[in-house]
Amino acid sequence: MEVVFYWLIGLLCLGSLVIYWMDWRKTRNRVKLGQAVLAGIASIVLVGMAGMETYDRMTTNYIVETGECYVVDDRSSKGPSNVTLWFGERSYDFKEIPDVTYGPGYVFTCRATMTKQMQSGIDYELRTRDGELLYSTKLED
Repeated sequence: MEVVFYWLIGLLCLGSLVIYWMDWRKTRNRVKLGQAVLAGIASIVLVGMAGMETYDRMTTNYIVETGECYVVDDRSSKGPSNVTLWFGERSYDFKEIPDVTYGPGYVFTCRATMTKQMQSGIDYELRTRDGELLYSTKLED
């Protein structure tokens, strides 16, 4: 869903770039030129981010991280439904909160999948040290 919002906002910025550019050509006002430049920069950044994320998902260009990890709840800083998986010093953000006891005191054997360019979380699973599956974001068929 994030990718759709990136594309939508990026295309809106591109549309505002066209409108500000046409206004600047009529009035030659520096403010309109500044607005056109800002809209251009914003559209390049947002469409670039959306393009990288879309490319990664279309080509299944993923990073897979495995090993011991722990889960931290990021509700206070990033909204109501985010967790971070920490693999030592590396961290990755995911949307789904596990329904098992977690936190820095609980170490799991983890497998996490992220997009390669943006490193946004796709799915993850938590296992005990014995290999028993505790939680997975993948849909079980």
